[in-house]
Amino acid sequence: MALPSSGTISLNDIQTEFGGSNPISLSEYYQNASPDFVTSNNTGVPNTGNPISMTNFYSAVLAKTVVYEIIGGGGEGAGGYYNTGGGNAGANSSLTSASGTSFTTVTSTGGVGGTQPAPFNGSYRVGEPGEASYYGSGGNGGYNSNSSNQTAGFPAPSTSYGAGGGGGGAYPFSANNGGGGGKAATRQTGTLYLAPGSTITVTIGSGGTGNPGGGDGAGGYAKFTVDGSDTEFTSSGTYTVPS
Repeated sequence: MALPSSGTISLNDIQTEFGGSNPISLSEYYQNASPDFVTSNNTGVPNTGNPISMTNFYSAVLAKTVVYEIIGGGGEGAGGYYNTGGGNAGANSSLTSASGTSFTTVTSTGGVGGTQPAPFNGSYRVGEPGEASYYGSGGNGGYNSNSSNQTAGFPAPSTSYGAGGGGGGAYPFSANNGGGGGKAATRQTGTLYLAPGSTITVTIGSGGTGNPGGGDGAGGYAKFTVDGSDTEFTSSGTYTVPS
């Protein structure tokens, strides 16, 4: 927990918050001392070579290690012969600092929609499956047919976060004019060092949708891991760093 914001602070208080060993010396707790006990969120604590006092540690707090992963929404498959038109892109997912901390926004780009086949853009193919993401397979391509019974592409499984939807089927079967599969979103991972109580705004991108002939892309996902405990997001919200 954070050190007091006023009043008396002892060396034992500082050691309890940031670690270290006896005998305790205040010089151990410069911002850039080695080993670096004091985390960078404590901007009131000076670097080595500058005067240091107990009052520099008012409200100081050891940052938490926050491991994150995030992926955007997968792209929708193209309609193919079943229903003309390219698939729609999935929406981006992002992490943005909200309060108690500051960091550069982390963005995972949504997957591109599948492209429309010949004769619409000269690309010859059957109904393609959607591109798999880190979390699982994309949607299957629509069924092809020689008797006008071709089907739309299939959506990506909901747990295949960020995967693309399947493209619509071809008619006739031999024409290879099925829709292209949607593409998977990008996935971002990393580590943040944040003070307990900091909040992060989590935006989860939806999968591409809207073309009746293309399978929908899977929605995005985010996960935070702190002290071995996971918190998952499949819809937008806020995350508070635990104490």
